[in-house]
Amino acid sequence: MTEMTTIHTPDNAHTLDRLLKPTSIALVGVSPRPDTVGNDMLKVLLEGDYKGQIFLVNPKYDQIEGIPCFASLSDIPSPIDMAVLSVSGVHMERLFDEAIACGVGGVTIYDICKLEQDNDPCLLERLKQKAEAAQLPVVGGNCMGYYNFEANTMVSFQSPGSRRPGHISLIAHSGSIFVLPTANDPRFRFNLVVSAGQEISTSLDQYMDFALEQASTRVLAIFMEAIRDPDGFVEVLEKARRKGIPVVVTKVGRTEASAKLAATHSGAIAGDNTAYEALFKKYGVICTENLDDLLSTALLLSEGLTIDTGSLGYVSDSGGLRELFVDVADKHGLGFAEINQTTTAKLAARLPLGLDPVNPLDAAGSFTPDYANVFRDCIRILMDDPQVALGLFEFEARDDFIYMPELIEVAKETRQYCNKPFLVINTFGSAINSAIAEDLLDHGIPLINGVDNAVKAVRNILDWRDQRQAPVAEVTPLDSDSAPVQRWRQRLGNGEALSESEGLQMLSDFGIPAAAAHETDSLEATLAAAQSCGYPLVLKTAMPGIHHKSDVGGVCLGLADAAELEQAYLDLEQRLGPLVTVEPMVAGGTELALGIVNDPQFGPLVMIGSGGIYIEVLKDRCFSLAPFDKDEAGRMIDQLKIRPLLDGVRGQPGADVGLLADTLSRFSLMADALADVLAGLDVNPLIVNADGCIAVDALVLGKAAE
Repeated sequence: MTEMTTIHTPDNAHTLDRLLKPTSIALVGVSPRPDTVGNDMLKVLLEGDYKGQIFLVNPKYDQIEGIPCFASLSDIPSPIDMAVLSVSGVHMERLFDEAIACGVGGVTIYDICKLEQDNDPCLLERLKQKAEAAQLPVVGGNCMGYYNFEANTMVSFQSPGSRRPGHISLIAHSGSIFVLPTANDPRFRFNLVVSAGQEISTSLDQYMDFALEQASTRVLAIFMEAIRDPDGFVEVLEKARRKGIPVVVTKVGRTEASAKLAATHSGAIAGDNTAYEALFKKYGVICTENLDDLLSTALLLSEGLTIDTGSLGYVSDSGGLRELFVDVADKHGLGFAEINQTTTAKLAARLPLGLDPVNPLDAAGSFTPDYANVFRDCIRILMDDPQVALGLFEFEARDDFIYMPELIEVAKETRQYCNKPFLVINTFGSAINSAIAEDLLDHGIPLINGVDNAVKAVRNILDWRDQRQAPVAEVTPLDSDSAPVQRWRQRLGNGEALSESEGLQMLSDFGIPAAAAHETDSLEATLAAAQSCGYPLVLKTAMPGIHHKSDVGGVCLGLADAAELEQAYLDLEQRLGPLVTVEPMVAGGTELALGIVNDPQFGPLVMIGSGGIYIEVLKDRCFSLAPFDKDEAGRMIDQLKIRPLLDGVRGQPGADVGLLADTLSRFSLMADALADVLAGLDVNPLIVNADGCIAVDALVLGKAAE
């Protein structure tokens, strides 16, 4: 077997420098035949004006395009920073070993790295093991390569054309996402585009870290299927937050946790992406739904302008389009800036007769010689208002026709007097206006097509600003040596399932108000327990294996006396078994649910949502990663659809929301303290009223008993 050589990099270099900004490249499998991958990758590299050394490797040829060919990597007399192994799987391992032996600094692999008849471990796993042992970074396999516009290094068989460089770093697990943005509209300008593929040895977080170290990076745009290095991903999110560089993500696919989430109500409603959503929320990642949202948001952020307090200032040349924009903005929760009296008066003095001086503003009057000047002045007046954080100008313009060309110049002029973000939109998503978009972007003005795209992009960057301005909470974990933590860690770790009474006691030990439950296994013991509880009371089955008691008719509420209790007990005993719990009946209130789902990648997720028997039907819930403080708990509560009920309706008193937030924060601290022994937990319902809140049912699953 070929001897492996460990790759070393200078102390001041990034570990991916030789891979992503190489000073020398070897193309293995290069070909003179047109319309082949081997030929296209050479053309793309040459057309990209690569400044480094190019070595061609193919034993069949002496030269291609006037460049000498070597028979093998080993024959190249100079150091090789990066080698493209454009060969089929049957030749891959031999050439991979040779690259390692030659001290190549990085490898790019397009092939899927699968063999029809293979050994165990398979080829892909063998390559991963070899790369890890040699500390060799690899782009791919099953990828489209990468473009480093900052270094004029286009390593792919797909050309980006004459696209101008910019400030968006796009990293995508999908090869299609590598192609679509770079082969289409040139208004999206990148400094780095990477097709990560199978991540043989280089994971998403490492590409992100490299991008964060490039001076031209202003925003990271990520198209993600999964996170293979959770700790590394969290570290790079923290780094991006420290550097003030926004991260925009479109997440697709499913987590490995999804198959394990159905044992509790909380798990059943968590959904495939809940852990990712909670992680993104914690670190201020902007979540987008699709590629249009991803790139429209990144386009706005790529201008790198500071977003001050306030909201959107809007100017349009159409009353109907303004109404549409307002409707879409309301749908997505985007508000408009409340302009002051001075701004209103200036607009009123400048607008043609019949147009209202409001924000959002329709400034389209009659087609007079003053038409464009009205927009010029009104936009400036609006942008000067202290409550306008960014501006938006909506008008119709196409590359082949502009009804009022002066409006393009009006938009450009905003950069001369205002450093607030300012964008132009065309309401029609399929408008053909890329030439206009490029011209505007040269003057610092992004142009977005589609009202939905624009609204979501503006809302995204305002949400990111708000998250950036909020102080980062420092949450002190519970003392691991404290009595409650030690006691329940030991109990959860012994492999035996907790009963409901034990679960409620565990909550109480961590400062979470919980009903006192008495567990009994006979009618006599149940009647005796009722004497200490007092009537009215609740009787529930406590038979092992019944997680959701109401589903099997295992809950009897409001038992007023011994006769009702006896009848209820005999029924449960006959249908389900003799083991029951007896609890005092709690006064009515709003029913909520608390839950914990322990994600295998990111740890415990804490849920609060609508409770009772409709918990999985309504799916009114919010998740956050544990632990968190009272402020985050309050924000979670405020996101619930059921939230208005907590303020009291129809004469009912409001709940103590502050106490509820404190309880939820304590719940998260417990989840964090027991993370390695707790698989999941349901509190349903948690009764919330003017007197406080109290848990009346608890299902606890330890990891050992899961």
